[in-house]
Amino acid sequence: MKKFLALGFALALTFSTTVCAAETVVPEKDFDRLDTLADGVGKTLPEYTSNAVAKMDGVHGQAKIASGSNVFTEGKATNATCIVDKVDVGAIRYAQQKAEQTGGTMLTVVKLTAPGVNLADAQVALRIEGVKTGDHITAYRSVKGDWTAVDVTAVADDSVTIKFPQKGIYTFIR
Repeated sequence: MKKFLALGFALALTFSTTVCAAETVVPEKDFDRLDTLADGVGKTLPEYTSNAVAKMDGVHGQAKIASGSNVFTEGKATNATCIVDKVDVGAIRYAQQKAEQTGGTMLTVVKLTAPGVNLADAQVALRIEGVKTGDHITAYRSVKGDWTAVDVTAVADDSVTIKFPQKGIYTFIR
């Protein structure tokens, strides 16, 4: 049976075929149609032609955020990175409410994960647009529907370092 399987793989590699895709060209006359369709549903053309959300009612001015360093665990640098993902509009609205309750301004809200990393004593630096050294930044993690404070260990120009106890939805408030 193993010989038959090996022979099958060898033949597949030997006689494989190339798959070619034709280049798709959208006629210029269709651009006007797409603009009209996008306008009809109250979206911009990039929003209409992709699944990315460019604008939402009441949501504007969120700071850009990205992982700014590798994850530190047990006080040592690792080569693991923190993955920063978008959240849905419900999470954004929930984070806005938390910012209002604290009397601050929501900078951004994201989902943070670090696959394969033991987060028992982890810290991560995040690049957050517009943050300045000396700004009072607070961070919260959504735990079963409640916002739990997360320790902010450092704030520098365009950088906030937090303790990263678990994956989840995090909001940053100034």
